[in-house]
Amino acid sequence: MLTNYFTLRALVREWNPIFEGALLLDAYSQHKGSLILVLEDVKGQLHSVNLSLRSPLRHVFRYDGSNRSRRNVVDQFPRLRRRRLGHLSIASADRFVTWHFEDGLDLVMIPFGARANALLVGPDERVLDAFRAGAPEIVPEPSPARMPATAAQVSQLLQAGTPAGRLWPVLSGPLRDELLFRMGGTEDPTHLFETASRLLDALETPAPRLYEDEDGWPTLALTQLHHLEKKEGVHAIVFDSVDEAVRVCARRRLARNRFEGSFKPLLQAIRARHAQAERSLERVEQELSRPSRADQYEHQGHLLMAQLHLVEAGAEAVLLPDLLGDGPTVRISLDPTLTAVENAQRFYEKAKATRASREAAEDRVAGLRAQMQSLDALLAEAKSLSDVSEVVAFQKQHSDLLSTLQRGTSEQDSIPYRRFELPEGYEVWVGRSAKQNDELTLRDARPFDLWMHARGVPGSHTVLRVKGRKDVPPTFVVERAASIAAWFSKARTSSLAPVIVTERKYVRKPRKAPAGTVHVEREKVLLVEPGLPGQ
Repeated sequence: MLTNYFTLRALVREWNPIFEGALLLDAYSQHKGSLILVLEDVKGQLHSVNLSLRSPLRHVFRYDGSNRSRRNVVDQFPRLRRRRLGHLSIASADRFVTWHFEDGLDLVMIPFGARANALLVGPDERVLDAFRAGAPEIVPEPSPARMPATAAQVSQLLQAGTPAGRLWPVLSGPLRDELLFRMGGTEDPTHLFETASRLLDALETPAPRLYEDEDGWPTLALTQLHHLEKKEGVHAIVFDSVDEAVRVCARRRLARNRFEGSFKPLLQAIRARHAQAERSLERVEQELSRPSRADQYEHQGHLLMAQLHLVEAGAEAVLLPDLLGDGPTVRISLDPTLTAVENAQRFYEKAKATRASREAAEDRVAGLRAQMQSLDALLAEAKSLSDVSEVVAFQKQHSDLLSTLQRGTSEQDSIPYRRFELPEGYEVWVGRSAKQNDELTLRDARPFDLWMHARGVPGSHTVLRVKGRKDVPPTFVVERAASIAAWFSKARTSSLAPVIVTERKYVRKPRKAPAGTVHVEREKVLLVEPGLPGQ
């Protein structure tokens, strides 16, 4: 409504007595898309007019005095300086507002549409200067809105398929909604024409007011809007002049925009970390819900140590009497490159790593639940903020926590892969798609990271992030990472799966190969059970 035809027309009527004979002292821009005119009236009083062409914050309003900044200011329309204004006018049924200065110079304000601009026009209608680039050479002609003059014309337009709310183009936004509300769902041509006529008559003698709701965005109206007054939580403020109502509305909308500019990123950071903690908690709880294999690994290690004489060298599996359990025999998968004792030690290490992962997961659950409670309280407090000063105070009070949240959110957003934490501070990243496999392997993995992939079957690229070029991860950590690689492959249901392990620097992509296709050199193969940490 700030650039509605009736609002601009009312401003022109109220401003003419103020600005007639005024001297234009300055024209400048100190914000993108915003033009400021400074005028001195015949009484020596200073006035500033703010024209904003930035969507969705378009407006034109007047305020007393001048507040030109000392920095980042661009002068505009130098030909108009020290020229006197004759009067203002507005086109019939269109939103072209013209400031008529001496010597035949006009400043035409077009505060709407994709070509919104302010044009300095000479006596020959040629554009001499423009606030925004892309101006035409000749000032465009106004296009008065066509409106039905009789109920019969309304009937014809309705029959032709024109919606009732589009019959009077000058009734835009809230005014169109008010017309439809007063119609009560009917489209009787006579009733529609009479209702629209009464609304247009009311706009001839404005009764300006602002409607505000809980969101804080004010709506300007030049007459009573019953459809807004029916809404819960909406209240109205009545003004004596359109000039004052427009000024208050525009400034409140600017303040609200500044508030949301600082509030929304803040709220987004808190919500993003809250969602991240929620996903992490869900994932860890799912891991803990699965039975642990630690006892099974330890049991297999004990059986091997107790019956070493039954294990043949180079065997891939062995069937041993279950001396320590209830079953008659136990089949144990072996690494044929290891001795029986080394295989037993391997199972003991896997049992130890599985218990460590489970203990770390249990501790992580407690930490994540505490973090969720803290974030719930922080989010509730943030939602109660209502203006910029409160946002600033909130940011100052929680500066340490917020900087951690925003930094953590940024880091999390930059790592789109599946992520798993392993004992001793190691982390595994797993690609989610062929495209991500390429990005993980070729862009984000470091040359000394360990790259893994299930051998001979489709699967995800998996990277064990090591701590430095000279770091050698423990064997059980490498095997747990390989188990994750096997889990995210077609070998998930196998009891044992071969997994390629090599340093990332030995992985390259053949020219013009499909996404996810790579060539691997110096590979080592591990036989592991597919699984996730904590299983």
